[in-house]
Amino acid sequence: MSTEAVEATEARISEPPSTLKEFFSYMGPAWVFTASQIGGGEALSVPVGGAYLGMNAIWLIPLITFTKIFGQYYLVRYGVMSGETFLDALYRQPKWLKWVFYYVFLGGLVYAIGLSGHLGETAGAAQTMVPIGSVGALNGTGFWMIATVLLGLGIVLLRSYDLIEKLSTVLLWVFLIMIAFVSILTADQWASGLASGLIPTVPGYVDGLGVGGLAFVATMFGWIGAGFGPTVSYVWFAKDKVMGMFEPKANGVEISKQDLTDEEVKRLKGWGDIVLWQNVLSSVILAVFSFFMWTAAAATLHGTEIVESGELGGFEVVPQMATIFTSVYGEWSASIFLLSVMAALFSTLIGPLYGMSRLWEDAFAVHGLFDKYDITRDTVFRLVVVLFAIIPLALNLVIEAPLFLFALSGIIFAPAVGLMYLAALYMSYTDIDQPGLAPLRPWAVALALFAAVALIGTAAYQIYPTILNLIG
Repeated sequence: MSTEAVEATEARISEPPSTLKEFFSYMGPAWVFTASQIGGGEALSVPVGGAYLGMNAIWLIPLITFTKIFGQYYLVRYGVMSGETFLDALYRQPKWLKWVFYYVFLGGLVYAIGLSGHLGETAGAAQTMVPIGSVGALNGTGFWMIATVLLGLGIVLLRSYDLIEKLSTVLLWVFLIMIAFVSILTADQWASGLASGLIPTVPGYVDGLGVGGLAFVATMFGWIGAGFGPTVSYVWFAKDKVMGMFEPKANGVEISKQDLTDEEVKRLKGWGDIVLWQNVLSSVILAVFSFFMWTAAAATLHGTEIVESGELGGFEVVPQMATIFTSVYGEWSASIFLLSVMAALFSTLIGPLYGMSRLWEDAFAVHGLFDKYDITRDTVFRLVVVLFAIIPLALNLVIEAPLFLFALSGIIFAPAVGLMYLAALYMSYTDIDQPGLAPLRPWAVALALFAAVALIGTAAYQIYPTILNLIG
């Protein structure tokens, strides 16, 4: 290869960030992932767990956040190293593995069911702050659910990554700082139970979610840490950020792993390290936030009448949890709490709506939909976004059980997340056929495998009896 050709080839992939300033300029995907995740598991299942269990089972927080994140890491790393999403790669696998493609594809519908919890509690908080009477056949909560869906659709259909990134980042830090102060100011009420709470034990029954024991563990594994929707979203956000091998493909440059130069391999490995540190930082934020939320709920809600009576549920969970703030700051802080939780929950709707719609769009593409029929990617994207918005809205309007749907969805889709981790690891060793690009950290691989087995195992053990019990 001539010197000119080598130089041209080297320019196909940019140098990875080498300073903190450059690193944080690429943190967008991790911020979006973190913000969307906080709105789901952390803002709903974590405080409800703390309210019902006190400091018992807080051991789940570090276990889940610091193991699942490595499964997430290998999913994103695969894309950065190969220039294609794991979904595209899954479709080309042998039949014994290809079925995971369809499981992940259909898993989007299951995840949309779980978004009922986010949508319902956002609307319930809005109704508490700005009460609306009946609007036609709709009650006030129904009105706010429709308004929330329309606002979310408006943002996502703009298909603006920058808007989603900036909005999610702001909401993330506002919520995190506010709940941190509550946890710190109530430390005298929960600190004595921390040591015993970090010892693994089977959790008791959490009436607010309608699950207990391993079913609660499965729910937590499904929703906190790297959940299904944010996991899928993160992959496509990284693609939009044109990191690693996504860069030349975004520029229309033909490139394969076999013709990479030594310098390009070095750069790709550097991008892989950037993804690792993105995920580690995201995991730390999730763990710290979850700890603050759990301890704040344990200090202010555990043992109270609303929890002991089993009334912490329905569309009023977020307003009922306002005690977390009012018991520390006073009644005036209820509005601040409601606004911050609404913001976090809303960010959950934005990220997954975008990511899941991109997943389906790409799934239709590999099946040749856009080649066989006169339909564009934008049209499919818009239709799928609307579908994923309508599912939780319709279920909430008909069933009116947001946390029931939230817990049920978490248990069902947890195995899908575990299988994605296993598939990404397998393909990282078999598809990336350039020396030095396969995973090189045994400890990280071991943690990812543990998370995958835990997700599949806890859910499989409880999934059928729990579903039957929830259905009654």
